[in-house]
Amino acid sequence: MSSRLRKFASAALAGALALATTGCDRHPFGERSHQVVAIAQVPAPVRSTIDQQARGRAVGDIKKQVADGRTRYEVTFGSGADKTTILIGEDGRQLADDDDED
Repeated sequence: MSSRLRKFASAALAGALALATTGCDRHPFGERSHQVVAIAQVPAPVRSTIDQQARGRAVGDIKKQVADGRTRYEVTFGSGADKTTILIGEDGRQLADDDDED
C-alpha cells in the first residue's frame, strides 16, 4: 500500500470515527430520554389510567419517555401470554397499545 493511500485511509477512518462518536447523542426526531420510574412517581392522571387498564394484572415496568419536550409513559402489564404494553400521555390519555403496532 502506498504511503499516499495509507494516509488517505487513515484520514477517512479518523473522520468516520469522529462523525460516529459525535452523532450518537443526537436522534433524528429530536432529543429523547428514557427512565424507569415507580408508580408513585407518575402524575395522578397517569396513575388513574394505569389502575383502569390493569384489570387485575400486575403492573410491570413503567418507563418515562421525554421526546421533544413531551412526556409519555410506557407501561407493561401482566406477564407471558397476558403481557401487554400501553403508552399514556401526561394527561392520562392512552396514546397507543400493543394492538396499534400491527
